[in-house]
Amino acid sequence: MKKNFLTIALLGLFSLTSAQFTVQVGVPSNFSANNAFLYSYNGSKEVIAANGTKSGNDWNFKVNAPYSGLMKVYFPDSNTAFMLVSENGNVSAKTTLTNNKISNVEFSDNANKFFADYQGNAKKKEQILPVLLQMQNFYEPNSEFGVAMKKEISRLSAYKEGDISQYPFLKYYTENLQKYVDGNQALKQEDYVKFINNSPEYLESSAQIRQVLYNYLSYSKKETINSDVEKLLKTVDIESPRGQMVLSELIDFFDIYGMDDLKNKYLAEAKALKCTITDRLSTTIKSNDNVMIGKIMPDYKFNNPLNTTAKSIHDVKAKKKLIMFWSSTCSHCEAELPKIIESYKALQANGVQVIGLSLDADATSYNNRAKSLPWINDSELKGWNSSISETYNVHATPMYFLLDASNKIIAKPNNFSEALSLIKVK
Repeated sequence: MKKNFLTIALLGLFSLTSAQFTVQVGVPSNFSANNAFLYSYNGSKEVIAANGTKSGNDWNFKVNAPYSGLMKVYFPDSNTAFMLVSENGNVSAKTTLTNNKISNVEFSDNANKFFADYQGNAKKKEQILPVLLQMQNFYEPNSEFGVAMKKEISRLSAYKEGDISQYPFLKYYTENLQKYVDGNQALKQEDYVKFINNSPEYLESSAQIRQVLYNYLSYSKKETINSDVEKLLKTVDIESPRGQMVLSELIDFFDIYGMDDLKNKYLAEAKALKCTITDRLSTTIKSNDNVMIGKIMPDYKFNNPLNTTAKSIHDVKAKKKLIMFWSSTCSHCEAELPKIIESYKALQANGVQVIGLSLDADATSYNNRAKSLPWINDSELKGWNSSISETYNVHATPMYFLLDASNKIIAKPNNFSEALSLIKVK
């Protein structure tokens, strides 16, 4: 009899740890998409949880591991996506399109209905209602705008949130997390330390940790930021999974904001850890190692390159190579491109080849701009889901690397003018 009870218990445990759920997305019959991905979150990092399979007008995603948190459905062919909430249960949604882009999503499950309701009404009541109440004193009550405002005030004032007690992630997201994401002025810096340390694993799956860390560091002064980071990392325990996630996010944060001394300090600490390294931190270390000055830049095989017959970066022959990560939708890139066009012939005369790797997602936008540029260009057309963003540790555009003839990274110019001065174009 004991053996039977043990068998039942083990079967129950197995079914729990191997829990599965599905996400089903209905799309219009005219929706053009060949691939679809479902992403989960590990901090701010998107992780593919399932590849989509199509059946009729439905895309189905089967998730083979328990997960509660935010998720994203992404269709790379049309560069369109939408967010959803997983409470480790099945999700069903129907979508509508505008110009082959998802413009509206209707969910069948209650968790996502509550989430959509929260996004559309609860946050408005909290953030917009106080503003409307102040504004109403400045408009005639019987004017068209005054009447509309009064109606909206009445609607938001009467709004009551549904019962989300049975949805633990949603409860955490809406009741615990949001004030740290919004940067509630009543919070003190030590409140953030306690929150980050004591939060359940939902913090990792909320996709909001980077904003929470940004708000925490916004309290710091230049002379205290080092000690504030040390205090946080000591509290969360740098060797724990939570501590390593925070460390990884901080390294990326310092990289994005050009705080190289802090980035290098904590990257060195990450490499010096003697404990088991999480996948999240391991990826951060590898991405940074890939682009260290003096390293051979990892090769990149072109997909559909313009202005070359070369098959990859390493296949391009030149005395020097200026690698530019850019996008047709990036205003800072657009400011740089005319300068490169003006200098391109002089660069070629000095044996320098420019190679543009685009983080575009829209094929039309990319092709229209790339075809006007005389140098090599290529794109996976996957936006920030492109492999190059992780391989080359790209967090913003434009971004430059200067390589020698053997593809060794010899400089990381901050802009094109700095690149020109390093190349010493005659």
